[in-house]
Amino acid sequence: MPKLSFTVPHSHDPAIAVEMVQPALEKTIKDFEGRDAEINWSGNEADYKFKSLAFTITGHMAVSDNEVQIDIDLPFAALMFKDKVGKAITKNLGRALQSDPSS
Repeated sequence: MPKLSFTVPHSHDPAIAVEMVQPALEKTIKDFEGRDAEINWSGNEADYKFKSLAFTITGHMAVSDNEVQIDIDLPFAALMFKDKVGKAITKNLGRALQSDPSS
């Protein structure tokens, strides 16, 4: 299964950044009509899995001091969607991380 990797910079405390990206990850899954989603957070890292169309998509997200690293295992048959997936996840996480966490 090919792995796609994306990095989104941030300027927040990692714990705050985790709180900010959690709903963005959920939104991205919903945007791709994901179902049976499982997201398991452990500290600043999450493993996730969901089904979209006929595909099972898995991945890992890690929040560090200044960036969020997103890895997505995309089935070969879904590679035609890699650009769309990349744009959606970086857009949703980027927007979430640009917002003011105190509002």
